[in-house]
Amino acid sequence: MGRDPEPAKKRLADMRVLIVGGNNAACALPDLLRFLTDGPRAEDVIFVGHPFPEDFVRRSEVQVRRGGRQREWSIKRGQHHGLLSWLGDIFATLLALLILRRAYDLYVASSLHLVLLGLVLESVGIVKCTVCWTHDYHPRRFGNSFLNSAHLKLDEFCVKHVDYCWDVVPTIAEHRHQRGIKLAPHKVLTVGDPVPAEQMDLIPAEEVPAASIINSGAVEEAGYGFNLLLEALPHVIRKEPKTKVTVTTYKGFPENLRHRIRELGLEAHFSLRGYIADELEYVRVVQRHRVGLAIYEPIPNTHKRYSDSRAKVYAAQGVPVIITRVSPIAAEIEAAGAGIVIDHEKEQLAEAILKLLTDDDFYRRCRDNAINLAQQYLADKVFPAAFRRMGIES
Repeated sequence: MGRDPEPAKKRLADMRVLIVGGNNAACALPDLLRFLTDGPRAEDVIFVGHPFPEDFVRRSEVQVRRGGRQREWSIKRGQHHGLLSWLGDIFATLLALLILRRAYDLYVASSLHLVLLGLVLESVGIVKCTVCWTHDYHPRRFGNSFLNSAHLKLDEFCVKHVDYCWDVVPTIAEHRHQRGIKLAPHKVLTVGDPVPAEQMDLIPAEEVPAASIINSGAVEEAGYGFNLLLEALPHVIRKEPKTKVTVTTYKGFPENLRHRIRELGLEAHFSLRGYIADELEYVRVVQRHRVGLAIYEPIPNTHKRYSDSRAKVYAAQGVPVIITRVSPIAAEIEAAGAGIVIDHEKEQLAEAILKLLTDDDFYRRCRDNAINLAQQYLADKVFPAAFRRMGIES
């Protein structure tokens, strides 16, 4: 069997790049935009961003960065209505491209309907090279079997026809292979969600409030570990009565969980911050905690086996992580000593929290290790490595 051909060398500085996808601060596409326009590394970059279904801020936006100049405009969007909203994403993107009237050397998209649009644009010569950057891979995205089958077929079509697949974790490629999708090795790259350098803004360990815990991300009845936290917290409070948990999330906090907190008499131990739209404010909130939780539940077909984790943001702020053995990053945290990896079990969770809250030497070692681990996830390392694999000098 012959080797995969070496891609021809190109210079990123000579390329016109089009990025299309989610504009949520939790999405990595804005990080790619910042990387490309820092310096700038690419002279001509266009970002067309759209809201995710669950986003509070509902707008599509266009950012044009060219030769040090910048233009921006946005379109208000209504609530998400499934297929109609996805068609709206495509229409808004095409409208922006019609106004700009350019061709592009590289097209990067993170949602399948927008990857499909990229393939259409490539077929008519508007785009030369397409990249599908998969962030949240869902083997069971829809409860309806017909819709889910259609979704997986679209995923298969897109990844077979794009020029490159960027997968945030290697388990995505593994699952696709199990589904019988055969892709050339040179076109599949692991490109995790990067940590922007500006997020590596630490406060001294002695200024971190004692007995402080942060639980960030989706908060739902099942899958994300919040019920496990409610079960473990009373055991923690008996030994550390001043323990307080800050909760940030993308959606409104579920009323059933709010009611459960009241029933358990834990209201004084929670600060329900909800959604923090400003990214730097979110960073300031995270860095003022001693422990970060990523305690995903190992339920069948959980998409957390195929996605990156908020653990990276915790690590970048010097916050040791307690994580379950679900997300692939758990193995990296365990190997680096950047926190504690547990099974989804309340006694283990309570013990891990107390270890980090009460053992100052252990906490400081984990904090230092978390900071060192986060250095590997900096955008200045993640993106150049990916472009090198594609034969592009950045």
